[in-house]
Amino acid sequence: MKLALRVINALYRGLLRFYPRRIRADFGTEMQQVFSDAAVEASRHGKLAMAKTILKELHDFPFLALQWHWQEMRQKFVLPAHEKDIPMNAEQQPSTPAATLVEVAVGMLPFLFFGLVLIGNELPREWNMPGWLDSVGRTVFFLLLLLPAIGFAAAWVRNFPRWSYPYVAMAFVMAVFQQTAATPGLNLFGYPIFGRELWGWRAWIPLGAAFLVALAVSRSLKPAVRFFTNLWQDWSIPSYLMAGLLPLIVAGAFDEMDRLYSLYFMVPFAVLLVGMVNFYLRGHQAWQRVLALTAGCLIILAATALGTNSYWLAHNGMSAAGARRTLNLAVIIALIMLLPAWLELLRRSVKRVRAI
Repeated sequence: MKLALRVINALYRGLLRFYPRRIRADFGTEMQQVFSDAAVEASRHGKLAMAKTILKELHDFPFLALQWHWQEMRQKFVLPAHEKDIPMNAEQQPSTPAATLVEVAVGMLPFLFFGLVLIGNELPREWNMPGWLDSVGRTVFFLLLLLPAIGFAAAWVRNFPRWSYPYVAMAFVMAVFQQTAATPGLNLFGYPIFGRELWGWRAWIPLGAAFLVALAVSRSLKPAVRFFTNLWQDWSIPSYLMAGLLPLIVAGAFDEMDRLYSLYFMVPFAVLLVGMVNFYLRGHQAWQRVLALTAGCLIILAATALGTNSYWLAHNGMSAAGARRTLNLAVIIALIMLLPAWLELLRRSVKRVRAI
């Protein structure tokens, strides 16, 4: 039994090497002594009791090791240099002020509208939806055309807070897209807006009017400077700005597909978009915001690529080479979107190291 205990203790010492170096230096001897005492005590009750003790330690070990490494990584990315050796708790963690509940709600609003439009557009015609619901859907779509421009005006007046950046991306991209598009049957509360003609220059009316109103209220061009200053101070904001294009990417990718097939994707996409914005804006720390963007973008882009590939491979004779090109495009878009956010984490890490 003594030989078995020596072997077990030696194995445990080897496992301790998987913990961070600082943890081994501070607590390694104590952890080894506690385990040794527990093994000796268990051996007095037989081999089965000792085996249970060892299995319990092996079961808990991966989670404890990962937890300690996670704490170490958080300290590297988040804590100032002079606080790196102080145990972290909720009161001690330095943070960037999170958005208020109102700001979070306003930030989620365009994604919520987009989600509802994505879902509404994929409702199968054979479901025979009531006429009033169709009218509501068209009205929501019309309001969605105006909402990014209204958000742009509010953002200009408020010097472009963090929540506002997707509004800017949506406002410009939607104007570019709409000028070459037609929306036959579009109406507001049952009244027709346009016929079958292209929007043309009229697509820029909401954004132009929003800019003039914002300029009249602020009486300054300084918010334009602030727009770019914020982008430079926090590189996760460019990623958040580009994430505002995800609904447009999804809508374009699932265009011309079977409505019921697309509907299965649009409902979870709407939830993911709103959830991503919620966690990003409520994140106190950079790693929380980057994690929210990374999870949201990767899940949506991966599901979009795989879902569209699956459909066209089955219905349109799409080749395997074409499917690979679609996946490659999704990877490129994800890299472009997320690279600034991850560079922000790297930049903060370098600053912490230099401050030591």
